[in-house]
Amino acid sequence: MRRALALWSLAAITLLSLLIPHARAAALQPAAAPAGTPLDALEKSLVIVGYSTSYAWPDMLQDMLDQHAGADEENRVYHVLNAVVGGSPVERWIAEPASERTHDAMLRDFFGDAPRLRPANAPQPTIALCQQSLQLTSRPKGPVTAMHDKHGLKLGTDALETHATMLAGAGCERVYIAMHIYKEGYEPEVGNERLALAELLARGHEFVHEGPDVWSLTLARHPEAFTEDRLHPNEIGMKIMAEAWYRTLADVHVKQEVIDALWARDYDVDTVMREYLDWRRGG
Repeated sequence: MRRALALWSLAAITLLSLLIPHARAAALQPAAAPAGTPLDALEKSLVIVGYSTSYAWPDMLQDMLDQHAGADEENRVYHVLNAVVGGSPVERWIAEPASERTHDAMLRDFFGDAPRLRPANAPQPTIALCQQSLQLTSRPKGPVTAMHDKHGLKLGTDALETHATMLAGAGCERVYIAMHIYKEGYEPEVGNERLALAELLARGHEFVHEGPDVWSLTLARHPEAFTEDRLHPNEIGMKIMAEAWYRTLADVHVKQEVIDALWARDYDVDTVMREYLDWRRGG
């Protein structure tokens, strides 16, 4: 019964997410995106923003981008810099004092003239990849309680807008935003986060771009793509996200051999997570 309801919710949410931007299109046309795609063979850094669902897939994405560019760690073209902080959805990136250990820590570690963790051969990030959530915005599960919750939708959209604007202010020319993966027991609020993202896109900020719909992708593979708690992604779930982000960045230039190589490689996601946390703590 729960799965049937979730699938019904998916269909309804998807329909509304298509209607929201089109309803406003006549009054507000989004500004054109910058020419070209992010994977244009020019060296750049991409900072990953989010929380615990993103501990491991950025390492996978780095491997994919290296292969896509025919590069390695010594002559890297696209540098993936992971700045995620566990337990920190959007609300904890935009509101003090929590932002001191999220947004401000990201700035110290990866931006400016003397970053704590950015590799010496990596330029300052100009692209942000946000895999985020609106949990804790107004309510524990998130503000958008139903498809027609206009108040909750505005709260969520405003929070995403503040988040994106702060990243743009840090120097990110493009801010890609994806919402949370499917979360059993937290629906429909988590799935409804995508309605707030659709509304943000309709506001027409040139620097804001839509990330992959990882909610739908992970719902389709639940519980196979999750750990025993049915909430956190396992290796399959992480690979789903890495592939989705690669497809978003590469667009029409996707290379199937890069995707095939991702699924052929083995990753110990627990080890990747521990190494990431040690690195962020110790530098």
